Amino acid sequence: MANNTNLPPHIQLRYGVRRRRVVPVLVGVLIAGVVSGSLAYATYRQQNPSISSQLLTFEVVSPTQVNVTWELARGPELTTYCVVRAQDEARTDVGYAIVTVAGGSDYEQITYPLTTNGLAVLAEVLGCSNSQNMRVPPANFPPGVKIPDQVAPGVAPTS
Repeated sequence: MANNTNLPPHIQLRYGVRRRRVVPVLVGVLIAGVVSGSLAYATYRQQNPSISSQLLTFEVVSPTQVNVTWELARGPELTTYCVVRAQDEARTDVGYAIVTVAGGSDYEQITYPLTTNGLAVLAEVLGCSNSQNMRVPPANFPPGVKIPDQVAPGVAPTS
């Protein structure tokens, strides 16, 4: 017989045939999975610390400039990239920049003079990240309209 658990109980007792304990093995596998998952998450958070940003205010200075102020919370050693844009009444972009914020403190209020090519009625911070590859909407300028050049530390997208 290949399966010793099919033997009669008195034979199993006499020769020491034991049934496998499935529950302790499953508990051990579950604990190992939880520990491994926790270590993986901690490593990921250490490599990719959270960054949060929030628009505080914007001021339309002229038909060619909007001062955008936002707060930035992040790891103090991180160089951070934030995308800001301004739109006109038709919700078409008139200003768009990727602003580089050097590492420093873990909380900062940043004011950036966004150059526009028309009167803006809306400004926003689309997002901030510790890499230049962000998932934010691209610049939405009408065909043939040149994206205005920006003052440092901001850069206008090339496309």
